[in-house]
Amino acid sequence: MKNRLSLLFTLGMGLILAYAASGCTIVQSFMPTETPTITPTQPPTNTPQPSPTITPTLTEVPYYIDATVMALDQQVPILIYHRFIPDRVGPTTSMKMQLSEFKNELELFYEHGFSLVSLYDWIHGTSYVPPGRRPLILTIDDVWYGDTLFINEDGSLSDLSALGILYDFYQEHPDFGYHAAVFAIYGDKHYAVKQVGDMFIGPDNSTWTTPAWRIKLGSTIAWAVEHGIEVYNHTFLHLSMTDLSNTDIQDQLFKNDLVLRDLLSEAGREDLIPQLKNIIALPEGKWPSSQSGKNVVLNYEDPEGKPVLAVMEAYNLDAAQFTPSYFSDEFNPFAIARITASPYFVQYIIQNIDDLPPARVCTLGPIKQEQENDVVVLQEQILKALNSGTCSEGVYHVNGLIFIARDGSVDPHTPPEIPTN
Repeated sequence: MKNRLSLLFTLGMGLILAYAASGCTIVQSFMPTETPTITPTQPPTNTPQPSPTITPTLTEVPYYIDATVMALDQQVPILIYHRFIPDRVGPTTSMKMQLSEFKNELELFYEHGFSLVSLYDWIHGTSYVPPGRRPLILTIDDVWYGDTLFINEDGSLSDLSALGILYDFYQEHPDFGYHAAVFAIYGDKHYAVKQVGDMFIGPDNSTWTTPAWRIKLGSTIAWAVEHGIEVYNHTFLHLSMTDLSNTDIQDQLFKNDLVLRDLLSEAGREDLIPQLKNIIALPEGKWPSSQSGKNVVLNYEDPEGKPVLAVMEAYNLDAAQFTPSYFSDEFNPFAIARITASPYFVQYIIQNIDDLPPARVCTLGPIKQEQENDVVVLQEQILKALNSGTCSEGVYHVNGLIFIARDGSVDPHTPPEIPTN
């Protein structure tokens, strides 16, 4: 036992000496040489990020456009008026219409869906009426008289003149329009210089040769031209062309045109002369008896060299007929039918109103708004409407553009500047 203790003691001392030799103490041999510094790990800092911008997908709003469509075989009544009289003067006749009767006719036409169109536009295929309305043309022969149009000193229109009454009616009913074609005779009358009561007074002997009445007439014509009234030729003296020589026919037309231009010039309105058009109304509605005389009319050129665009005929109720449109196979600009205005003919129009269809609407689209004046796009849309059965053939008016839809095709309408006679 003693020997075991000695041995253990010896071994222990050996270990101590060994650690001492290595430079370490016993305590050091069992402890870390350096206490480690523990740095706590910080959680990552989250830097705020902007929320992503979500761009919404724009839904394009469908864009549609309405076209006004008139029938290809559209017809128009053309009425002829002459003089207008106060009711006290006498009854309405084929040559004179009471002012009250004229007002009644305007009301009746408006109530039955008629709107006035330009004669010039009709013979060129460019006339237009609002949807739901029917075309109507008024003409007045043998002008100028005060009862045709008279402008008061204050600039107002006399309510004893037909075109003044018509203008007032138009102000109350803008969709009726303000159009009329007047056919003048400048060689057989002097225009009124004043209105006294319900009568228009012409120049007396002392003022017959003075320019006052001519300046007033020139100013009246200028107002008419500027406000939608078309001024045309009815020859210088209203002589029947049946037996006139070819030279006389030419003189009657040309002299009348020269006076019109002189009147505008004397009123200081030469600027309106380029706007004048060349359309003739035959006196009494009668053609020259010879073909050579007819050719004088058909080949007549006005002082500016413009060829005749149309020739107006005249009929009574026994030969009543409507005038076909430019797009009808029956259209002939050199034989435009007109009927003398009377209560009987007005009733004839109303009774045959089914032959005068109103304009209708065709909705085209969808298209892009910037395409609303694109001719090709509009053609495609009209054809699409035809093929789908949504709309029918006709004359399409879209934003001032005109298209002809028929026989499965759609084409822009470019009116001829001068019809071929």
